[in-house]
Amino acid sequence: MGAGVPAKGRAGRGVRGLDGAAVGRSAWGLYRETRRPGAPGPGARVAALPRLVGDVLLRRYPGVGPGKLVGLGLLVGLYLVSPLDAVPDVFPVVGWSDDTAVLVWFLAGLTRESGRYVEWRRAPGPDPV
Repeated sequence: MGAGVPAKGRAGRGVRGLDGAAVGRSAWGLYRETRRPGAPGPGARVAALPRLVGDVLLRRYPGVGPGKLVGLGLLVGLYLVSPLDAVPDVFPVVGWSDDTAVLVWFLAGLTRESGRYVEWRRAPGPDPV
């Protein structure tokens, strides 16, 4: 889901963080991915999210392990409700920006994975489920 993956063309220069630019690149990459010919559109990806989560938790989908999905979901949830933030929430709007960036990063990664899930379900051969 994108965590710890070097950005394209920068493999030797470090790991992409959760700064605003990285979240923007992730959202732009997701948009470009949905515009690819034959790729699942945004509606199909969002509609597939519940099935993706179910198949991951039941270990039917090999693309993501249940530990990774649950772990990242819990970490994001804890960060959102935690009083300790990169930018304190007492500063209106600015204080919520880091929470928003983390949530957008997680949802973009989940939506990107749901596109791979839809393609996996469409694949010819025996029914994956």
